[in-house]
Amino acid sequence: MLKIAFRTILKTKSLSFIQVFGFAIAITTSTILFLTAMFELSFDRFHKDTERIGMVYMESNSQGGVEYNPSVAAPLAPLMKKELPDVENVTRVYQNHVLLRNDNKEVRSINRSVDQSFFNIFDFKLIQGNKKGLDMLDGVILDENTAMSLYGSTNIIGRPIELNQSGEWENRVISAVIENAPSNSNIHYNSLSRVENLPNFQARSMDWGHKDHFVFVKVKSPKLNVQQFTIAAQSFLDTHYKDEIGKLKRDGAMLDKNGKYLSIHLLPLRDLHLSDLRTGSNSTANFPWILLLIAGLIMFIAGSNFVNLSLANSLTRIKEIGTRKTIGGTTFQLFKQLWIESFLICLIGLILGLLLTAIILPEYNATLGYNFSITQLFKPLNIIIFLSSFLLLTVITGGYPAMRISSANIIESLKGTGKLKSTHMQNSLTVLQFAIAIILCIATIVISSQLHYLANRPLGFNKNEVISIPIGSGVDSRQLLARMRVELSAYPWVKSITGTDINLGQGRDGSTSTSRFGFDHEGKEVITNFLNIDYDYLKTLDIKLLAGRDFDRSFGTDSNAVLINKEMAALVGGEKAILGKQLQMDGSPTVIGIVDNFNFDDLKQKVGPLTMSINPSGFPLQYLFVRVETDNLSQTLQNVEKTWKTINPKASFAASYLDENTQNQYKNERRFAKIVIAGASVAIIISCLGLFALTILLINGKIKEIGIRRVLGSSIGNIILLLSKNFIKLISIAFLIGAPISWFIMNNWLQSFAFRIEIQWWMLVLAGSTALGFAMITIAWQTFKAARTNPVDSLRDE
Repeated sequence: MLKIAFRTILKTKSLSFIQVFGFAIAITTSTILFLTAMFELSFDRFHKDTERIGMVYMESNSQGGVEYNPSVAAPLAPLMKKELPDVENVTRVYQNHVLLRNDNKEVRSINRSVDQSFFNIFDFKLIQGNKKGLDMLDGVILDENTAMSLYGSTNIIGRPIELNQSGEWENRVISAVIENAPSNSNIHYNSLSRVENLPNFQARSMDWGHKDHFVFVKVKSPKLNVQQFTIAAQSFLDTHYKDEIGKLKRDGAMLDKNGKYLSIHLLPLRDLHLSDLRTGSNSTANFPWILLLIAGLIMFIAGSNFVNLSLANSLTRIKEIGTRKTIGGTTFQLFKQLWIESFLICLIGLILGLLLTAIILPEYNATLGYNFSITQLFKPLNIIIFLSSFLLLTVITGGYPAMRISSANIIESLKGTGKLKSTHMQNSLTVLQFAIAIILCIATIVISSQLHYLANRPLGFNKNEVISIPIGSGVDSRQLLARMRVELSAYPWVKSITGTDINLGQGRDGSTSTSRFGFDHEGKEVITNFLNIDYDYLKTLDIKLLAGRDFDRSFGTDSNAVLINKEMAALVGGEKAILGKQLQMDGSPTVIGIVDNFNFDDLKQKVGPLTMSINPSGFPLQYLFVRVETDNLSQTLQNVEKTWKTINPKASFAASYLDENTQNQYKNERRFAKIVIAGASVAIIISCLGLFALTILLINGKIKEIGIRRVLGSSIGNIILLLSKNFIKLISIAFLIGAPISWFIMNNWLQSFAFRIEIQWWMLVLAGSTALGFAMITIAWQTFKAARTNPVDSLRDE
């Protein structure tokens, strides 16, 4: 049977090639999407008790809408362990950047300040030492890379190390060496140390208003029940957050579905990677499932093609089927033979698809920032899923045509008049193929348009030609800024320099932090975002001043003054009422100026209230912004780095451009766009391949009809229209199905952005026209050749 199957495949080379090639492209695309989805779903699953671990967050429903806050106060964690019966272990996690030094070697480290119970919750592998490494209050745990950088070895337990997190070097001891954080971990680190060693920890540990810690909880129950936890913790919350709940009630906050103004929740650790607590959106959470859906749709298109082409080609094999039945072949034998032929084509397509996957993966990794290997398919779970899907697909795509063809009537088959009544099925599959392709095309256009809008929408500040430099730990940031200002001012291409405690966008250090606090103003709680900045911030970023004045060095009182944005002014009485007045927050600062709203956060968020201060005793500056005016940015960056190294020789220089930083906030969206574009392209290619083959088979079945029509005077144009109109009708139906579905899906996706485009009619028309255009190009040449064939030759052949 195999020999016959191979001979049959070789006899129809063109058809077999289209089936194999289409299947291979689908396998390649679906495999890559499958690997991506499985990776995204694997985050934090390597911890033994993942199902029992969650991250704490607060939910409130103020007049501004529902707010989700994963940053909580430092005193919360130990009280949860003490007062909540189902809490087995709890740890605070605070990220800060520190300097580590061994002799003359110095590195900048992403440090996680954690509680002693950290390893009782998480299962990160220890290379040297054990879980008791955090028992030492002055102990520091290094990851493998940092240990090798500083010591050239991982066998370093007990060795001294110096740590600088607030400008002063502290003597510490290496207590353990931990594995590098896995790529599918939400907790990244270069070093770990005890949370008690944070600056001003004693004050923080009793401060319920300062919310800057993440808290992770491990429950005693076999599996985390988030609703049960929220209900059980409500009385705990009512006790310790009594004042905050009172403020929410006083200020007109709305009750949640459980009749509460403030509630405490646990986000399961397994869901953390795909969550977006700031917006409450599930757009990120759906990402891997969308990838799997696209993979499934592409395989459906490939399978539909296979069925369509097999049924269409069956008319050329009707006599063969009748002859085989006449000489004793049973329906089952014929079915088995036909299915083996289909299975071989699918198997060849699978092998070719996996080879293409291995070739394409390195480029895919480089483009989208992954690190996949074809060997990852051979994990037990992946093998089961992949092979089950492949076998199911071959059974359906090969089995259905084989069943239809093998059951043909013997007499009609021998006469060559057998009909499989498959036209309706073929038309339905063609419509579905192109409907899917059109949906993906519309998605591509909408996503690309939204990303273009995000890249070009005015942000309220000038992001171009501004260099952002992380200052790092271990230095006096304002003194460093003053020296950089003096040195760089000598260059004519340097226009302005300033400092800030929070970056705009996401720079090379990966930080996207924000700072918020609340205070009572005239009997009403006001929650504001906060920036601690330096002089010339407005000038450097070209932010518009609406009223009042900017910070000025000639005013000594400006250290206790603030600038607020338009949104903040509206919350505290309006621009005219608040200008020159004091805010009822710590220090009672005076509002000296009001600036226009600008997007200090990404465009998924509305512009919130903002307060800016230059108080030197406030949060330390973390970034320098340098505005330049030059035609050679790369050379300018080198000059800035040279100055930086002169002033701060041991510090790393991780500068980036502010315009790039603002775009880095949408890395996931751009990655998603590239995947959808690739999926849409593959869907159209496979659909058009099938259309090409169907056109050939259609024309071959109408050779005599075309010849007669030509003899009777039909023009070439009429013949082309005759052969094409059914396909045009099918694609039009596909558009009518796909357009509203895609509009609904993409409109929901756009809701995750506070600033977004509207889906325009031309986007739908463009997608439909693209699909129709590719389809017409696909069938045009074959129909043109058939129409130009000499009718005498056609009729003679028939």
